[in-house]
Amino acid sequence: MRFLRALARLLAAITLVGCLARLAPTRLSALPLLPVIVSATPWYALTGALALALCLACRIAGGGTRGQGGKRPLRGVAVLMLVCLALEATWQLPFYSRALTHATATHTDTQKAGSLRVMTCNVYKGNADAARIVKLVREEGVRVLALQETTSEFVDQLEANGISDLLPYSQRSSSDGVYGNGVWSATPLSDVESDDVGSSASAMPAGIVQVTSSDGVTTVPVRFVSVHTTAPVDEYLDLWRKSILEIGVVRDRAAADPSRRYVLMGDFNATYDHAPFRAMLGDSLHDAARIAGEGITLTWPQNRRLLPPFCGIDHVVVSDGVGARDLRTYKVEGTDHAALVCTLDL
Repeated sequence: MRFLRALARLLAAITLVGCLARLAPTRLSALPLLPVIVSATPWYALTGALALALCLACRIAGGGTRGQGGKRPLRGVAVLMLVCLALEATWQLPFYSRALTHATATHTDTQKAGSLRVMTCNVYKGNADAARIVKLVREEGVRVLALQETTSEFVDQLEANGISDLLPYSQRSSSDGVYGNGVWSATPLSDVESDDVGSSASAMPAGIVQVTSSDGVTTVPVRFVSVHTTAPVDEYLDLWRKSILEIGVVRDRAAADPSRRYVLMGDFNATYDHAPFRAMLGDSLHDAARIAGEGITLTWPQNRRLLPPFCGIDHVVVSDGVGARDLRTYKVEGTDHAALVCTLDL
């Protein structure tokens, strides 16, 4: 019994720290270890539920008797876990809205007017399997592709595997001349930029794709941006926060000109639970995973033998007027990120 009480308190402490970290405002988001703690936020629902179950088990096993000092054993812990679980439900249930309404997703109509299949993947300094990337583009009917951490050698491998036959138009850029980001499209890109954000982290290329709207007649200009922010490692924590908030310039453009749609795809190095990510979204940008409502997309890490994917730091972010569905992840050998594929609806 003593062991169960100790375990309940330990799990409760983990849950409480995790929830408090999630509640930290943007100005405190770059404190040491805080981004790592926040990245595991959905899992604190599990630790909280286990802690609560152990509290109840100890109470039942003790026959409801008072503990030492005349106090009910673990009652305060149980109350705290109920509060934490309520917070977790508020934060995570929107990702499962489609499942909660018993709706189903399908990608059989991804080529209809107003729909566009897109994909993003961080290729881990050009080490990803280029043939797998091209195969996914072909099999999933991807019309716009965003890649991060590319190298010239990796782009050559894409070409050798036929990327130009599927997505002949591209805009690529690099901040350091070695690793870069890029956008590939099945239709011409216009108004291209090598860095659409002016980011402190990396050059984020962009271009406009004309997408036929749902009426099948008119076209809507959609600006695609390939995103890669700084990772939240100790010496770059402030730059991590800054590089995410800088993307807010796109949010402001979207708010100023609702006639133009924006889609940002890539490695944001942050989950929806991170305060800078939510601040960057504001009211004009939206995480496609929450729109799709098909569950949390766990994209990282993908190459650790003893550590399964536990957080979603890769995103498709859209502005008002763009819907999202059928969001899936695919493993790609050679990279620590999953490929993220999604259908967008205009």
